Amino acid sequence: MQDANKHIEQCGCTFEPDDLYRRRVSHFAHLDIQSHNIVMLGDSLINCCEWHELLGDARIKNRGINGDTVEGVRYRTEAIMQGCPDKVFIMVGINDVSHNIAPDDIARSIVALVDYMHSLSPATRIYVHSLLPFDASYHYASLAGKEGDVLVINRVLQEKSLQHHFTFIDLYSHYIAPSTQLLSSQYTTDGLHLTGCGYALWAQLLQPYIAE
Repeated sequence: MQDANKHIEQCGCTFEPDDLYRRRVSHFAHLDIQSHNIVMLGDSLINCCEWHELLGDARIKNRGINGDTVEGVRYRTEAIMQGCPDKVFIMVGINDVSHNIAPDDIARSIVALVDYMHSLSPATRIYVHSLLPFDASYHYASLAGKEGDVLVINRVLQEKSLQHHFTFIDLYSHYIAPSTQLLSSQYTTDGLHLTGCGYALWAQLLQPYIAE
C-alpha cells in the first residue's frame, strides 16, 4: 500500500482516490503486464467481468476499478504501459458524467489519455469503447437527464479516432432499448451495470478486435 500511496501523492492533479482505488492500485503493482498481453482498462464496467474466461484468452488482464474516472485511469496508465501491452481496450467516462463534468471535456480527456498512452508505448494498439446507455430511473439520480451527454461523448470519440490513432468500438447502439436512449432492461438489473447476458453480447462484439 505504501508504494501505491507514494505514487498517488506524486500526482500534480486534483484526483482524490478512495480506499478501493488505492487497494486496487497496490494490487496491480504486484502483477506484471507483458508485451503479449491484452489489457481491459476502465471503471466498474470493466472490473465486473472475468474477461479472460469470457473471451477464452489467457493473455487478457483486467485493470478495472469500480468508480474510476478518466483522470483516475490516466493516473495509473504509466504502470500499465511500461509493459508495452499488445492491445488496450478502454471503457471509462460514465462516472465523469455523474460528476457533472461537461461532455466535451470528458471526450477531450479520453482523447488526451489515448495520446498519453501512445507516447508511453507507441506499438500498443488502443481501442476506445463508446459509453453505454443507462437508465437513471432505477436509482442513479446523478445521471438523470444526462442521456444526451453520452451521445456527445461518443460522437466526439468517433470523430477523433482516426486523427488520434485509436479504434472506436460502438457498443451503444447494441444496448439501447428500442425508440429510447435507455439501456435495455434485458442487459441490466440496476440501469447501469451489465448482467451476464450483457457481457456475453460485449464479448461477441469484441471478438473481431481481439482476433485482429
